[in-house]
Amino acid sequence: MTTRRSRPAAIAKGSVVAVGDVHGCATLLQRELDRHQGSGAELILLGDLIDRSPEADGDRRVLELVWLLQQNPDLWGLAGVTVLRGNHEQMLIDALAEEEADAATDVWEWNGGDTELLPFYRQHRAWFQALPCTAIRGGYLFVHAGVRPGVPLEQQTDDDLIWIRQPFLSQPHGLPYTVVHGHSITKDHRIDRRPDRINLDTGAFKSGVLCSLSLDI
Repeated sequence: MTTRRSRPAAIAKGSVVAVGDVHGCATLLQRELDRHQGSGAELILLGDLIDRSPEADGDRRVLELVWLLQQNPDLWGLAGVTVLRGNHEQMLIDALAEEEADAATDVWEWNGGDTELLPFYRQHRAWFQALPCTAIRGGYLFVHAGVRPGVPLEQQTDDDLIWIRQPFLSQPHGLPYTVVHGHSITKDHRIDRRPDRINLDTGAFKSGVLCSLSLDI
């Protein structure tokens, strides 16, 4: 079901570290976190924390690390930790809504979901359901996939925010923000900077490259 969300509130100035699609790469995530420990920045994870993990128990390890960070950001010298909803979190939410495994579970599994972790995910269903689709920090809009060009932010649908590729990747979006996003793997596995958007999805699960970007807000 397509839904619309109200415009998210902006937060005071500071510094932000945005992290691209993790996809169960626990070792790479820990490495990026080590780089920013003690920075005093807010950490924003752009979604797709789970699925397609290339390492043993990677999805669980990523989530447990992120939850620990959210509960105790000061232990890492961070101002806070924000996690956005990606399309893989949404597919999991849809799968968890089924009383018995059916079409939504099949779609999630086909896209790299690990059904053996469903009991673990069910314990944290409320956390997944509460994940926001957007965050605004200063002149930056953080979102998993992108936005539909020419549509005001308050009229964007969740489906577009977590799934869109085209026409977002090829047209100016028209919003008064630089959109920081993931979802679409960059061709050279490096951060892709454009005039109105920055793509941080470097395909960590297959490239071995997970990127983070520090921004002054």
